[in-house]
Amino acid sequence: MRLCFLGDAGSIHLQRWLAYFVSLGHEVHVISFRGCPVEGVQVHLLASGREGRLAYMKALTRVKGMVRRIHPDILHAHYATSFGLLGVISKFHPLIVSAWGSDVLVAPVRSYWLRKVVECVLARADALISDSLYMSGRMEELLHGVPKRLLTVTMGVSRAWFDGIAPGDKKPTQILSLRGHQPIYNIDVILRAIPETVRAVPEARLVLAGEGEETPKLKALAASLGIEPFVRFVGQLPHSEVEAYLNESAIMVSVPSSDATAVSLLEAMACGSFPVLSDLPANREWVSDGFNGLIVPAKDAAALAGAMIRSLRDAGLRGRALERNRKKILERAIWEDNMAEVRTLYGDLLGINFNKGWV
Repeated sequence: MRLCFLGDAGSIHLQRWLAYFVSLGHEVHVISFRGCPVEGVQVHLLASGREGRLAYMKALTRVKGMVRRIHPDILHAHYATSFGLLGVISKFHPLIVSAWGSDVLVAPVRSYWLRKVVECVLARADALISDSLYMSGRMEELLHGVPKRLLTVTMGVSRAWFDGIAPGDKKPTQILSLRGHQPIYNIDVILRAIPETVRAVPEARLVLAGEGEETPKLKALAASLGIEPFVRFVGQLPHSEVEAYLNESAIMVSVPSSDATAVSLLEAMACGSFPVLSDLPANREWVSDGFNGLIVPAKDAAALAGAMIRSLRDAGLRGRALERNRKKILERAIWEDNMAEVRTLYGDLLGINFNKGWV
């Protein structure tokens, strides 16, 4: 197959999709605003040297011709509000649209016009993909009864990565945050929970990975709270270091205000890091409070401190959750197994049976 993706070539999540299909021998193209090189993939730049709305306006006039020249078998847009609209404007079929979270969970609520864009994109796609049952339900609401093939595919953990995880010795007082430093992820709430946490467990330490627009403010907040000795900012990590930190951290904390199924949650479960999460439908698809993790309100620093203190003190709870979570990942969140469903969807749209040897 010749596959063309519309999305951010610099995104590690999209790069995983591209690499999967390259590994199967398919011809893979990506149309992107970022000219990020991806091994085995032909990257096409939408608007060289342009940014923001001007770049998008330029893309609106170029995307149809670019897709026509690539002449793919499948066009797959990742992110409904932006690249999904470009996919619709290209008028190419079959068109698949993958939602990533805020594009269908947040944007349609905040803006009437964005809601109309998302409704249009979902209705005109030939098939849709989401990564959580909650998000799939929201997409069905936005379809307003329009029949559509909708596949729920968990991004998942690669089998090789899962099998290669060393049992390792956990640092029993280390807490890890992997989310970006944007307002939606509430990293400030995590920092505000640290003073109470270290009063109860003086050995507790927070490793704060990630970067973003709020990084300077977060460092200033840590200083103002007097918790700098207990917090380490380690920046954006390559994936090998993410695994290393997960392997050694007893607890992984993630408390966004809105989210789909986060790959970092699945990786934490695979590595045996005890999850402390915000109370969101997508999180509850994976974690039951007090059984294989703890769940707190998204912006409640006091409740988060209580959950982290409990997690640090209760080694038995963490140990039981470790086995339960690894079993759940093996059953439901192996990347290659889930991506095989996407490949089958592509085949169905093209009338191809891959079991008969098609590439």
